[in-house]
Amino acid sequence: MHFRKKILAKLEEGQSIRAVAQHFEIDKNTIVEWKKRIEIKRTRPRKPSKVDDDA
Repeated sequence: MHFRKKILAKLEEGQSIRAVAQHFEIDKNTIVEWKKRIEIKRTRPRKPSKVDDDA
């Protein structure tokens, strides 16, 4: 997981996917998929919390 965080941090700094992929010697599609997963987690709506009737 640490490796993935380094890569995503480079993207946050403004580096291109292509440059980061070349630097870390991984396929750019891998980075695209990792980035998509992060975006989905950030935008996924949470279930409403249950409220006790006693509260």
